[in-house]
This record gives sequence, structure tokens and C-alpha cells, in this order.
Amino acid sequence: MTITHRGNLPAVALTPGLRLRTEIGVALHDLEQEADVRTVLDNLRGALAYTAAIGETAMIARAAENVRQAIARLDAGLVTSASSSLTEALSTLSPKAMAPVH
Repeated sequence: MTITHRGNLPAVALTPGLRLRTEIGVALHDLEQEADVRTVLDNLRGALAYTAAIGETAMIARAAENVRQAIARLDAGLVTSASSSLTEALSTLSPKAMAPVH
């Protein structure tokens, strides 16, 4: 079987940090609901690992650093402070903040 493509395929461009942004939102919700902090930590670490694996960390360095800071604060039992760091990371990753300046 032969597959041929005619013309150019459309380029797909995803917003850098999409998975990290999603996990931050979930983490904030879970922390509000007083969920198990260990699960929140695992999910945030997994999202950072995924971000690094696909090469996005440098593109969203400020948000990644905020998430790392939140992880350290959660490890220290500082949930409110961690939530502030996650909120800052989320605002950094918002589509409006990521839009190119012309």
C-alpha cells in the first residue's frame, strides 16, 4: 500500500507549557479542596519532567521556576505560599502573557 500526500501539510503549533498549565490548574483546585499534597507534588513533578522531555523548559523558564518553588514550599508544608507560586506560574503561562509583542 502506498500513501501519497498532496500539497503541504498544515503546521501544528501548540502553546509551550500547555501540559504544565493544565497541571497547575489541577493542583490549585486540589489544594483548595485539601487533597493529598503528595499527589499534587507527584503531578507537578511529572508535568515538569514532561516539559523538559519535550524541550519546552527554556521557553517557559519563569513558569517552570515558579512551579519548582511551589514544589519546595509544598515539601515544607507551606500550602498558601505554594499556591501563590502556582498562581504566578499560571499567569505567566496564560495565552495573553505568552502572546508575541508587535
